[in-house]
Amino acid sequence: MVFDLTIKIGGEGGEGVISAGDFLTEAAARAGFEVVNFKSFPAEIKGGYAQSIVRVSDVKRYSTGDGFDVICCFNKEAYDINKKHLKPGTVLVYDSSDFEPEEHEGVIMYPVPLSDLAREEVKAYITKNVVALGALSALFNIPEDFLKKAIRAKFIRKGEKVVELNYKAFEVGKNYVKENIKKVDEYSFPPPREPKDVVIMEGNQAIAKGAIVAGCKFYAAYPITPATTVGNYIVEDLIKTGGWLYQAEDEIASLGMALGASFAGVKAMTATSGPGLCLMTEFMSYAGMTELPIVIVDVQRVGPSTGMPTKHEQGDLYHVVYGGHGEYPKAVLAPTNVEENFYLTIEAFNLAEKYQIPVFLLSDASLSLRAEAFPRPDVKSIKIENRWVYNIEEDPERKFIRNNRFLRFALFTEDGITPMAIPGDPNGIHAITGLEHQENSDPRNRPDIRTLQMQKRMKKLQKLLEEDAERFYEFDAPYEHADIGVITWGLTASITKEAVERLRSRGVKVNALYMKLLWPIRKDLVEDFARRCDRIAMPETNWSGQLANILKQETHIRPVSFNIYRGEPMIPKEVEAFIDYLLEHPEIKEGRLTAADVFGEDKVYGLI
Repeated sequence: MVFDLTIKIGGEGGEGVISAGDFLTEAAARAGFEVVNFKSFPAEIKGGYAQSIVRVSDVKRYSTGDGFDVICCFNKEAYDINKKHLKPGTVLVYDSSDFEPEEHEGVIMYPVPLSDLAREEVKAYITKNVVALGALSALFNIPEDFLKKAIRAKFIRKGEKVVELNYKAFEVGKNYVKENIKKVDEYSFPPPREPKDVVIMEGNQAIAKGAIVAGCKFYAAYPITPATTVGNYIVEDLIKTGGWLYQAEDEIASLGMALGASFAGVKAMTATSGPGLCLMTEFMSYAGMTELPIVIVDVQRVGPSTGMPTKHEQGDLYHVVYGGHGEYPKAVLAPTNVEENFYLTIEAFNLAEKYQIPVFLLSDASLSLRAEAFPRPDVKSIKIENRWVYNIEEDPERKFIRNNRFLRFALFTEDGITPMAIPGDPNGIHAITGLEHQENSDPRNRPDIRTLQMQKRMKKLQKLLEEDAERFYEFDAPYEHADIGVITWGLTASITKEAVERLRSRGVKVNALYMKLLWPIRKDLVEDFARRCDRIAMPETNWSGQLANILKQETHIRPVSFNIYRGEPMIPKEVEAFIDYLLEHPEIKEGRLTAADVFGEDKVYGLI
């Protein structure tokens, strides 16, 4: 029988809710289980509702599921928010020194005075979350040794006394349960499995590690939620590898500095979120005109304007595909999980360096915080691309020199890619203004030069589509003729994978395409997939169905969009219900559906 347990911890921001989930995640991974977590908290530094959901299984899971089996409520607010999801068989562990819940038929309730135990027994209220971990460990047989190792790893930098204080808190919670609670539920961790050689990372951490492996040597930082921690994670590794992190005065300067570093000959990156990306837009166009390799990470959050800084949305796709005045070549990648945050960051650098274009990596607020365990990367086997740097000794015919001038933007290469030059090379002197230019980089306004240089820049995308695009299309299409074909991207793809498994287990013929290269579009691959499906369904967490509309523009596909825009990711049963709704309504061939259409007006924001 498959072991599959979801534990949710809820409470006030600042009470250690997120840390408790992190400890549980690490312990489960070190015990050899598959684990994935989800975190959500308000924008305030302290206060407001925070939650951490940890799903542990002995088989691969792509999401934290539809709900929880066990919930630990640190306060009444957490209980009030989640009580509608309590159902027969679920377990409620609650802080009985803060509140008493109402009766729920079939729900197993364990009162543990978390606050009183932390104050009176441990003499440190701040340890309330670790008291809760001790209680949960005793109740559900969570491996104690691995939890304590996670606690030590977190607090050892603060000294042995802090570690011992938290160990005491853990024992207080554990002993209270053993002495006062009679276990009547059936949830229990099995014995630890054979340890796996895995790494445990958050989404933003994986981006930072991927950048280092790719050879990033300059990171331009400007703090913005939820992208700030990319810089926090990358700085130590940058220093160790001889790189630089520079905090700019704003997002405009941040991208400008990164482009300057790229011009100087090093791999460079910056990370931001929607409001910062707005400020970077002019430099995005500049990168296209000057053909400078650059990686721009956009950790999307709810917009418009300030929006909801700590919440999830897939709302920036239009911006990165269409943003900027004029047209210029670019690529847009979107990872679906934490592991792909690592590998697609490397791919982003490879594409930027090979094609000398800006490459956007679209993550999001939930994926930035999500922690996963995945196989330790074999760094030595990872392919790394480096830019074409001009060396006059490798150009005996002097093809790239004319009238003693370096032809940085030469027009005679078949693919539009021309060698770059490092400042200081007397044979590679050129300018990188934003003006249209001729081959030697001198500004020109002539119609012929404009036309030819535009063609030079844009034909790089054709080479990208031919040589590098196909590996970014993940096909899960076992049926030659499917009732429904699902196309989606980003974190929604991970949630959709579980929904697809459930649908197939019920006999529904559903194929799936998870797109990770969102621009440019390999039209032939998408249309070939669609031809094998009666209808195309596209779940996205944005208002309009941004990828769906791009595919309508670029291909002959006419999908049915399903859009949720509440600031939280979809859950698998919502995607499953969307597909069921389409099967029940064969007359719906294309268009846009919302949660209200599928679930009714009383569930306008979905099933969470």
